[in-house]
Amino acid sequence: MEPWERNGIESAKKPKNSPAPAVDVLGDDLLGEIFLRLPDMASLASAALVRKSWGRVASLPAIFRHFLSLRKPPLAGFILTDHGRVPYHCPDLLFISAGSGNPNLTTAVSEGDFFFEDLPDIDSDDEEYYEDEWRLRGCDGGRLLLSRGRDSVDLAVYDPLARTAVFFRAPHAWRLWFHMVRYAIVASETDSSFRVIGLQPWGWGVASSAVFCSSNRKWIMIDSPDADRVVRKFCRIRGDGMPAGRFVYWRSDAKKVKHRKNEEKTLVFDTKTMAWSVINPPFPCGESYCIADMAEHGGLCIVSSTEQCIQLWVRNSNNQWMLKKKVSLLNQFEHLKKLRRDEWMKRVRILAMKAGYVYMEFWSIRKPHSYLLVLNLNTIKLELFCNKSTQPYRGSAFPFFMRFEPLPAPVVDKKL
Repeated sequence: MEPWERNGIESAKKPKNSPAPAVDVLGDDLLGEIFLRLPDMASLASAALVRKSWGRVASLPAIFRHFLSLRKPPLAGFILTDHGRVPYHCPDLLFISAGSGNPNLTTAVSEGDFFFEDLPDIDSDDEEYYEDEWRLRGCDGGRLLLSRGRDSVDLAVYDPLARTAVFFRAPHAWRLWFHMVRYAIVASETDSSFRVIGLQPWGWGVASSAVFCSSNRKWIMIDSPDADRVVRKFCRIRGDGMPAGRFVYWRSDAKKVKHRKNEEKTLVFDTKTMAWSVINPPFPCGESYCIADMAEHGGLCIVSSTEQCIQLWVRNSNNQWMLKKKVSLLNQFEHLKKLRRDEWMKRVRILAMKAGYVYMEFWSIRKPHSYLLVLNLNTIKLELFCNKSTQPYRGSAFPFFMRFEPLPAPVVDKKL
């Protein structure tokens, strides 16, 4: 029975206002903290459908990115390249499909233009050398970074599944060093935006690095003495950069020399703070490795390979490298030991690491074919894909990941 309210003149039956649901008084910060404690992406997607305000908070980059780090990215396959026959010439490409139980993913991959044959023609001033050829420079978030011609004046970011492209040109201030600029691409994990980082440590008097933002289609020149001082120490970098979350990095790839002690160094750029830094890996030069952004281990980590053994390096409280995990591929997986014995597969090349999965290539200097491996460092489970090529592809290699779809939004708020 509802309570009565009485005054001196009359009595009336007035229902008291029911209190607002507890969820209505939660602020975005507190609701975000609750979402961060959900067990998986499926739970977050369900919560996003409850109310529009919940969907807005669940789609915030800090929260959405947290769950991406726990979710295996949808792997479409691997793009392999050879070393190229001529400097600045487009190398031959090979795409190895990863296969999938998802029919939609399988169909999308089968129709993908991974050799960018349908890229539209554009006008260019650089028509003297290889005017019709685009060269693959990087890959991230389902997009390919391409450059055209010997001097790489024309650049493009291409989605081979949607067959759409964004065209732009290298900074004019670098016109004397266009052919020597090194690039890297970082795609956003929460929307369709991307950034392209350019690096040129040779030309004095101009900024040594710049960032192209897809949101405004402009280059931002990083004109900083501190940045120039760091970047110019890497004037011998030959390859393009690789993405690692919000970071990109360039390896010095120092070689082992018998009578001289070379040290491997890694140049790292943070796209959030726009700052450059240098990492000194805790192992001898000549080993294959990649950089990974792992929030669960405090940020940047290193995954390396030594004698078919995968090592995860993290920083301790003193900012020193320590070995966190070690997995011997041959001891853990008998079929890899058989491949080593029967097919001379001895070398492991680390390609990338995402969400606890290590992507690598198992190959032999004596054989043209190889095996692409995906290792779950948490469960120590392995996937294997065979590259049956009769020609060796020993140039840059890129795992190609599909972009995560944004969280669904409710049409109307549901009553709780």
